Order: sequence, then C-alpha cells, then structure tokens
Amino acid sequence: MKQEQVYIDLAAIDISIEDFDAFHEKHEFSQKYQEDKLRMLKEYRKNIGQTTKRNVLKVAAAAVVLFISAPVLANAASDGAFFNRLWGTLGKKNIETHDEIVYDAEKDTSCMITYPKQEFVDIDANKAEELIGNAVSYEPVIREFGDIKLTILAAVSDGNAAVIEFTLEKEGGVDVLEYSQLDNETKGAWFSEDAEFYMQFKDGSEKIYVDMEKSTNDMIYCYDYIARKSYNTGTTELIMEVYQYAVPRKELFDMEDAEIGKHISMEEISIPTRTLLQNVEYVNPDGGKISISPISMRVDMNTGLGLSEEDAYDPYHAYFVAVQYKDGTDYIVHEHELENVHACDIEIDNASYICGDEQNNLMLVFNRLVDINNIESITVNETQYLLK
Repeated sequence: MKQEQVYIDLAAIDISIEDFDAFHEKHEFSQKYQEDKLRMLKEYRKNIGQTTKRNVLKVAAAAVVLFISAPVLANAASDGAFFNRLWGTLGKKNIETHDEIVYDAEKDTSCMITYPKQEFVDIDANKAEELIGNAVSYEPVIREFGDIKLTILAAVSDGNAAVIEFTLEKEGGVDVLEYSQLDNETKGAWFSEDAEFYMQFKDGSEKIYVDMEKSTNDMIYCYDYIARKSYNTGTTELIMEVYQYAVPRKELFDMEDAEIGKHISMEEISIPTRTLLQNVEYVNPDGGKISISPISMRVDMNTGLGLSEEDAYDPYHAYFVAVQYKDGTDYIVHEHELENVHACDIEIDNASYICGDEQNNLMLVFNRLVDINNIESITVNETQYLLK
C-alpha cells in the first residue's frame, strides 16, 4: 500500500460532501485540493437533478406514492428524547480536534486528515417544545423492503431544511449502511455498494448521523439532516425515494442504460410534516440576506461579503459563521482557516450539515436549536447581519 502524508482541511471535504461520498465519483485525496475544489463543486452542482448511471440510477421501472401511519407518538412521553438526540447531547459527545489517517481502498493510498472541534449542548425540553414542538410530526411511516424494515419516527421542516429520525431493522444485522464515529464527524453514513436497497430525499442533499449509543446490530437509529433544493415554497410534505435493486448496486455500474431499468424498482414515500417552522430574515448593509429558523440558516453569498462571483460560488469562502445572542453569548456554527484571509487557533464545525447550491446560497443545518427570538446579530466572515 502506498501512503501519502497529505494534510487536508476537513471543512473542504465537508462542503463538497457529495463529491466525497457519491459512488459515481472517485474520491480524490489530492495535494491540489484548493485548485480542484471549485471544479469539483461545479461538477457536483451541474449534476444535481440529472440522471446519471452512478447516481441513484434513476431509471426506475416504477414509482408509486405510499403513506402508512401508526398512532401518533408524543415526544413528551420520552422526556424530550427526540430533541436531545437530534439537537442535544444524548448519543453525542464533544469532540476535540484530532488527526486521523484515512485509507482510500480504491486508490490504495492513505492520508492524514485533521478533524475540527465539535461541540454539543444540552437542551431544555420545554424550550425545545416552545421553539419547534408544534411543527414536529410524530406519525410513523413504516415500510418493508425485502428483509429491511424502515420506520420514520419523526420529521420537522422549515422549508429550507428538514430533520428526520428513522430506524432501519434487519434480523441478523443491518448491512446496507456503512457508518462509524468518524463518518458521523464528516460525511455521515453511506449506502454500501453491495446493498440491494438505497434511499434519498427527493428534494435535497443530506447527511445521515447514526446514533452509536442507541443502535444495535439489528436496529440502527439514524438522524437525517437535509438541505432542501427548492427553498421555502410553503410545501410541508417531504418525499423519500427508495430504490430496490435485483442485483447489488455495484453490478449496475457497467450496464448499459437500457439494461439498468430492468433491475431497479423505485417507490416514493410521502413523509408528513406539520406547520413549517418560522424563518426570520436578517440583512447586511448591502442588502445581502440570511434566512434563519431554529434548525437551519441559508446565507446568500452573492451580496455584501466582498466575494468575487467565483468565490461566492464556493462555500469554502464562508470561513466564519456565528449567531450572536442578546445575552452576549455566541453560537459559532463554523470556522476554518483560509490562507491569507483568516486564521484561527482551532477549527470548529458545529453544523450537522453544510452544503452550497447553484444560486450561491450556503445552507447550514444546525447541531443545536437556535432561539430566533433572542438573536442580536449574525456574522458571516467580517460582515454583520441585523434583523430586517
């Protein structure tokens, strides 16, 4: 095995997450990351919504909408466990910055990656109920795909982003997902190329966090942090696409398009949500806008940040994002070094998921609930945003 001691900024991997873990692209550990990053982002965005053989192979033979619900559950019955596991400290722990050698089996190389600091905070169940309680749907959606049972336990959306809790069950061991603590810290869990089952949200990109504490061999608990592609349209419904393959997914990669459809079936599952969470708008002196809710933030990178069109297209140029509260405390959502622009002692990643879009918006799905009624200001890089 050839080993390359290449030090890569983890934030760069996170913001190009689809390139990092999409199975239709080779994962590149490159010393030229800064030069290649923009090309990778452009290629990712160009491919959003397009049919590619190595995407989810969206030449499915059939598509039907299914919705199966069971009696409504109450978060209160579990003393706020839903809130604390998705945005609190249950099943999660604070992580100091650390170095890890990561092996790329396809290229038979490895590199050293520095992981940023991650901090989680305790949640007061009553405050969480006040912030988002009325918007959370606890209507389970249950489906079985072969020997895999999928149960969606809860969902909440603000129109820009969504957060879902679901489980996967299989007697003898759930083997469709590849996951680890390090995956939780970076790109999240991903579906094995040997799997005959795959799912994704129709209107978004996402990161799946696996609760290592609560999960067992036969049932894994997953928290899905989703950035939606079509912004606040007033639609509360979420659609999950589930693909079943007659052969392991990797066997489809070399097939002709006409052959692929013979081996795939696709179903759309409607996941109900309740009322959309409120988004509040903040603006900078030049009119650049931020839309923020208790679970996410969308930043327009085009206006007021002093970025070129090319740099605004690249989420890596949002090197510091923080929410300032009226009591003087800060929630640093994300901070990383940017050569000749910004330096910091410790890089921080307190977002559950970060990604960019074709309109140069930066989406940050939070790792804690934000009290939007007590925000003093928001800072992106050196620019301050105030309530509109």
